[in-house]
Amino acid sequence: MKTKKKKLYAYVDESGQDTKGMLFIVSILIVENEKEIILQKLEQIEAESGKRNMKWNKARSEYRKEYAESLLKIKELKGSIFFEIFSDTKKYIELTSFATAKAILKKTDGEYKVTVFVDGFTRREIEIFSRGLRDLKIRTRKIRGIKKDENDAYIRLVDTVCGIVRDAQGGNEWAEKMVEKFAKKKIVTSL
Repeated sequence: MKTKKKKLYAYVDESGQDTKGMLFIVSILIVENEKEIILQKLEQIEAESGKRNMKWNKARSEYRKEYAESLLKIKELKGSIFFEIFSDTKKYIELTSFATAKAILKKTDGEYKVTVFVDGFTRREIEIFSRGLRDLKIRTRKIRGIKKDENDAYIRLVDTVCGIVRDAQGGNEWAEKMVEKFAKKKIVTSL
């Protein structure tokens, strides 16, 4: 009997190119059947927290904190968000491919096809990213860049994880505690 291929969706963001290679963080959300439920809940907590559709670094601190705490209540996120921290490197696109591949392989244990959405990459960067995934034997259906005006709640979620992890790496006490809470609830996993 042939097993049915899972349809996965991966949303990818990165942070740290401004550090000139000192610190680089990649965050990946991987969803399957629960995609629409998660989207509704993310949009609801964006509205309720006051963060709305703003990226992490543009939102006011109290809105960011309320949004992050509310993420802990979305049980469908358990085991779906991953991040990896790199240092002393400028191989941003290659490392983004590498972290994305690791997250996909950690999330699935059988046959799958994944559609990948990457925030802020140019067409050329998408080509390099795609080649990296193919080289790592990741079975993709489609890989697409997300432009700023297409930004959606999934990309804002992985942007938030990048922001919190980056703040924690910088010694922000609240962010350090938030990363611990995410890990304890198994919402966010370090690769």
